[in-house]
Amino acid sequence: MPQLDKVTFLSQFFWLCFFFLGFYYVILKFYLPKISRIIALRQKKLGFSQEGMHFLQQENQQVRENYGTLVEKALEISKSLFTNLFSHATNWLDSNASSINKMHYQNVNTSFLQSLGESSLSQNLLFYHASKNLPEILTFKVLIKNLETIKKKSTATEETKKTKKMKN
Repeated sequence: MPQLDKVTFLSQFFWLCFFFLGFYYVILKFYLPKISRIIALRQKKLGFSQEGMHFLQQENQQVRENYGTLVEKALEISKSLFTNLFSHATNWLDSNASSINKMHYQNVNTSFLQSLGESSLSQNLLFYHASKNLPEILTFKVLIKNLETIKKKSTATEETKKTKKMKN
């Protein structure tokens, strides 16, 4: 095997040890001190960070509590303002509506009531005079009797359906 050749083995072993020890020396003298300083600095930052984290958690909890109280106060104030404004608006509407009805629409209201009375009177007179000439089939008494018989038939069919279901 060429790897275990006695002639070249010693030179390969020498150069391997030379480069390995040289690389080890460079890492030991230059890179490891920098890495150890960085690790020490990170540990200090973590220590400060953990203290700061604890402080931030306390501050966050306090902010949440303050926010909750502010929201509660804001809701109470807005609710009271809304009810106050709503009551003022209803009072204003009631007073203005009654004053407008009394001042501006009194003539309109009286004329509306007169026209309503005239139309209902004319309908009642028409019905009174027309009811004498209606055939017996179209009178209210016959129509009501027909509705009652239809209602009785529908209740009877519903009762028979219920009894059939009960038997099954």
